[in-house]
Amino acid sequence: MFACIGAKTPGVSVKTDSIETAQMLIEAGVGAKAPYFHRSWVLLNPDTDKDELRHRIVESYKIIRSGLTKKTQAALGPVDE
Repeated sequence: MFACIGAKTPGVSVKTDSIETAQMLIEAGVGAKAPYFHRSWVLLNPDTDKDELRHRIVESYKIIRSGLTKKTQAALGPVDE
């Protein structure tokens, strides 16, 4: 899982590369602490800029994908940005 849309809390939770990046996004007002997730995840506001939202979802996908086996990654094909 690389992104999550909650049923009760509006927004999209995504994985960041570090706790520090998540904290920076929270402090910048881009998002909030993602409930029930590790501190490296952030809940993006529903009104997040479309390009920023796409960027964060793609980066989250890349982070999660990098943890998969090389065989599984190869089966997924290239990452479209």
